[in-house]
Amino acid sequence: MLEREEEVHEIRAAHKFHLRGIAVMVFVTYWSVIFTYTDFFWFQPWESEEFVRQVTLWLCLIGWLVAAILSPLTLFAVSAGYTRALRYIPITALWWPISVLISQVVVYSETGESYLGYLIIYPVFILTDIAIPVYLVYQWSRVREYLVLHEGK
Repeated sequence: MLEREEEVHEIRAAHKFHLRGIAVMVFVTYWSVIFTYTDFFWFQPWESEEFVRQVTLWLCLIGWLVAAILSPLTLFAVSAGYTRALRYIPITALWWPISVLISQVVVYSETGESYLGYLIIYPVFILTDIAIPVYLVYQWSRVREYLVLHEGK
């Protein structure tokens, strides 16, 4: 019985360390991209004349802040044992890419033009807009599974 408890403790410690590493990686990656491409992230949503476009720009503005700040904080909270924070990982991970997708649809419906080419011109955005959110949702599902199997939560 004691060996089992030690094993569970080691697994828990490894998960905490792993989640903290992911949180730091997410924080550094997003802020590196944000400060490299400041024109893409620092914009004035109210400068758009179309109300729907303003709303989508606000969603994007909030989205990248959520991704860059709240995603890492949520991961740190989960790693510190606040398992209730786990429910917020999908929201913090997906707000940004969903808001960008909504913005893409609005621009396409208003102008008939798509700006998806930015993913080819600036492939680093594949990381921030697709890969990191997918990875965070994957980690969320793994942590949830672990908690259900090992801690009955």
